[in-house]
Amino acid sequence: MAHIVDADVRTHAATMAATDGAPPAIGAFRLPPKLLSDAAYRLALVSIYMAALIVLVQIFQQFAQPQLASVLADPVNRLVSLASVLTGVGIFVLERYKLATPSTLLGLGMFFEILVAFAIAMVETSWPLHPDQPVLGLSSMGPWIVAVGAIIPNRPIWTLVAALAAATMWPLAYAINHWRFHFPPVPWGAVAAWPTINYLLAILAFYIGRRIYGTTIAAQEAADLGSYRLVAPIGRGGMGEVWRATHQMLARAAAIKLIKAEAFSGSSARQAQTSLKRFRREADVIASLQSPHTVYLYDFGTSKDGRWYYVMELLDGISLQELVENFGPVPAPRVIAILRQTCESLEEAHQQGLVHRDLKPSNIMLCKLGLQFDFVKVLDFGLAKFVGPVNATQLTMEGVTTGTPAYMAPEIAMGQADVDVRADIYALGCVAYFLLTGTLVFQDDNPMSVALKHVQERPDPPSVRTELPIAPALERIVMQCLEKMPSARPVSAAEVSAQLAASGVPDWTAEDATAWWDHHLPPTSTLRASAQPATHTPPVVQKI
Repeated sequence: MAHIVDADVRTHAATMAATDGAPPAIGAFRLPPKLLSDAAYRLALVSIYMAALIVLVQIFQQFAQPQLASVLADPVNRLVSLASVLTGVGIFVLERYKLATPSTLLGLGMFFEILVAFAIAMVETSWPLHPDQPVLGLSSMGPWIVAVGAIIPNRPIWTLVAALAAATMWPLAYAINHWRFHFPPVPWGAVAAWPTINYLLAILAFYIGRRIYGTTIAAQEAADLGSYRLVAPIGRGGMGEVWRATHQMLARAAAIKLIKAEAFSGSSARQAQTSLKRFRREADVIASLQSPHTVYLYDFGTSKDGRWYYVMELLDGISLQELVENFGPVPAPRVIAILRQTCESLEEAHQQGLVHRDLKPSNIMLCKLGLQFDFVKVLDFGLAKFVGPVNATQLTMEGVTTGTPAYMAPEIAMGQADVDVRADIYALGCVAYFLLTGTLVFQDDNPMSVALKHVQERPDPPSVRTELPIAPALERIVMQCLEKMPSARPVSAAEVSAQLAASGVPDWTAEDATAWWDHHLPPTSTLRASAQPATHTPPVVQKI
């Protein structure tokens, strides 16, 4: 059975973004993507320079101070130095050829900082301290710890953890060499002199790193020329967030769906680049859809902080999910009006060989558009898939689930590869069922069980689940859409629309819609997506 996750989220995100599930996984270091990429690049340079410096210093010391030859030739010291050099070169190669994600590289960088500190400490503690001589100066480890904190941006807490761990390498190395070489005991003050200074420098590295981190974040927030300004959150989903936004140069409100790069943190750097290409190609396809009942896509791109985003029209309305949750089952005439508009959006997409695959009430908005009420907009073709020629482009992003169990066609639940437009017809039947009855076709706490029921069980007729009148012709249409075999369903959204028009159910008029909105959803209603109040102004989204 295909991998499935129930993605319904009962927030205003569903009204605009067709939210995708639980909050997204956060990268190990929780850095903004742009800053994370910059940190990985700086780390690669520091690593290769340090690897070269270790080699050059050891060669230089062989000639400048021959008395150190025995220390440098010690097998343990050589092994630790070799490990430091190889790790530094490896980090450079991984970043240069994009073989690891920036977050992975930053983790390796923390290990590299500690390993180099240990190599320095092992050399420095290979000579015994003299009980009758003071310890002057400071360990070479201290400048290394401060340099890493100042050059490589990281979350301040991780800068501190790595710095303290690196500083701890000196007493560890001293203990190891004291045991290996049986050095004579020395006063505790002499032993504590250098490690204490190292710990103080580790704290200094923390404050420097925190300052750099804050300055970098502030600089990203300040860059707003020609950009979109995020005004207020509409919601959050598994792939990102949706915000009400304005453009700095245009007096036009918009909705921006930010797709966090962390959503792809489990993939390699090359896979992330492939996902970005797929994202852009998908946006091109969505932008080509011209039905007035498909949400319009104004723009898309990558922001300066590494997030991908869609810029969509800002809708004033309520999702079908919230409509039913707040007002109960919908009368049959209104259901037919909603479904026929939805069919118009689907039919255009289907004629272009595009299947939505995640049609559900939270992905369908009921809007006020100009002077019209109950105007339907279909959202989120993020799971859309071409079903045309065999070599057609698959647009589904890696790591994204293939639908919502409550509205999933049996062929999708079974993981069949030959999914066509009739999968959307099945989902449309599930939406109609939910609108008419206020209940799901199949209900179960376990998403897998729900998917299995779609495959194996025949649903109850809608009239069994509600006291509202449902015309027999309308019920037949819904049940036909819910047939297990795709061949038994209507062949197109246009056919469904034609059958609905001929069902004999009275029309839902413009006057009916206006009266309903005036009574239940006045302009001041907080249920309307565009009525969300501004909370704070977050970083801008500037296209690069």
